[in-house]
This record gives sequence, structure tokens and C-alpha cells, in this order.
Amino acid sequence: MEHDPTFCPPFMADRPELAPHLGVYSEAFSDLSTDRPLGAFGGAGPIPWSAIDRYAARHEIDDADDFDRLRRMIRVQDRVYLDHMAEEAKTRGGKS
Repeated sequence: MEHDPTFCPPFMADRPELAPHLGVYSEAFSDLSTDRPLGAFGGAGPIPWSAIDRYAARHEIDDADDFDRLRRMIRVQDRVYLDHMAEEAKTRGGKS
């Protein structure tokens, strides 16, 4: 299945325009989100470090600084995503 760069989840519809040089991190986050485990109660868990490592290897990101930058950028996006999902769960009263 090919990645659809025009797809945007509703909660991200009003996000600011992304600088072109950051697009690679947004695409990586989108790809890596498919490797996300479910948490203990069925909610989304964080993207595993091992998934980021495999992604970096697949995309030939072998410089330590480049890998660290990728890891940090994924973690920041992941934290925002997980926080958003937690807020949605509260709004739904903990119901899926």
C-alpha cells in the first residue's frame, strides 16, 4: 500500500505549514506509527525504539547524529500524538 501524502487525520487539519526540510520526519512518523503496539487497555503505545532503528537502517541513516535527530523528531511527534489520544479517551469517558 502506497503512502498517501494528502491524507490528514482530522485532529491535524489546522496544523501549521511544515517547513520542507522537516517533511522527511513527518513521513517517517507516519510510517512508524503503523508499528505502534497497543497498550494494556487497548490504547496506542509509543513507537518502539527498535522500529525507529529498523527504519533508519532501511533508509541508510547510519550517522549517529542523523539517527539521534530522527529518534528525537519521532519521539516529539509521538508524545504529541499520545497526549492527543489520551485527551480523546478522557473526552469519551475512557470508552473506545
